[in-house]
Amino acid sequence: MPRFFFHFRAGADSLSLDQDGVSLPDIEAAYLEAFQAAKDISQEWIKEGKNPRLCAFEVVNAAGDLVLDLPFSEALDYQAGRRPAHLSKALRTAMERGNRMMRLTAEVAQQVQALQENLGRSKDLLASLSKGGTG
Repeated sequence: MPRFFFHFRAGADSLSLDQDGVSLPDIEAAYLEAFQAAKDISQEWIKEGKNPRLCAFEVVNAAGDLVLDLPFSEALDYQAGRRPAHLSKALRTAMERGNRMMRLTAEVAQQVQALQENLGRSKDLLASLSKGGTG
């Protein structure tokens, strides 16, 4: 399972690095994890009189590549009933890659099935030739 690290940015000058990370099945799960954490942290900050809108999670994979940038304002807007007009670029790219991977996986599965059918026919042909040659 891939490992994701949730770096916490509080304003332009403050970045807390996640040293441990979390193993999750995919980027969608990482997004949902970040989204829920952003909502929870935002609620705490609001109770303390702090503004969480300048905070964000920068989610990176084990290679250190940024795979998702989730501003807390996105979670706050969602809670308030405002839906974002578009997905973040990283999430959109990840979803496109995931869809492409699923298409390619289906194509490979079809090719494997065709190869297995051809192999079965070849075995049958060899068996019939073998029987005919010894008789």
